[in-house]
Amino acid sequence: MQKPWLLILCFLLVASVGISQFSNNDKLLSVTVAPYPTESLDQEDFGIIVKADVEFFLANRLSLVTSAFYSSNTAFKNASGLSLNAYGIVPSLQYYILNKERLSLNILAGYGFGFTDRTINTAQNSAMTIVTLGAGITYKVSERLYAKLQIPYFKAQNISFDFTEVEGTAPFLGLSYRL
Repeated sequence: MQKPWLLILCFLLVASVGISQFSNNDKLLSVTVAPYPTESLDQEDFGIIVKADVEFFLANRLSLVTSAFYSSNTAFKNASGLSLNAYGIVPSLQYYILNKERLSLNILAGYGFGFTDRTINTAQNSAMTIVTLGAGITYKVSERLYAKLQIPYFKAQNISFDFTEVEGTAPFLGLSYRL
């Protein structure tokens, strides 16, 4: 006995192969935010990571993204009294596994640099490298506006003093605008 839903799904996938959400030379601007809970001095703090992206499509399924970020571990709650802010730039490549008219799925990989205001000994700022790997979903809301969800794994390594600043995943939610 055949399953009609499987046949219908295959037909829809084959019929929509030529319709894509993004194509070569498209440009997007995005702003996303993620929660940033931390624990310092046995106290729980709660902050935010804000990321602004400029994305340029090299092909229908491949884009180059430059992300500028700012993070604060105590934007909403500072129980520890220890405030850490970081900023930097992370270029990455995104490959769109699915690039349909309303919905796209992508994977990303990036490497960048940043600074944190962590004071250690006499240094007022510390340099860090950032590695990121992850996945994302983009949903077309209107002609030029998209809802965006990214879930990257990232590791920020303090290269001034050789320790890991932060490591983990975070859900970034935001909007993209197609230029």
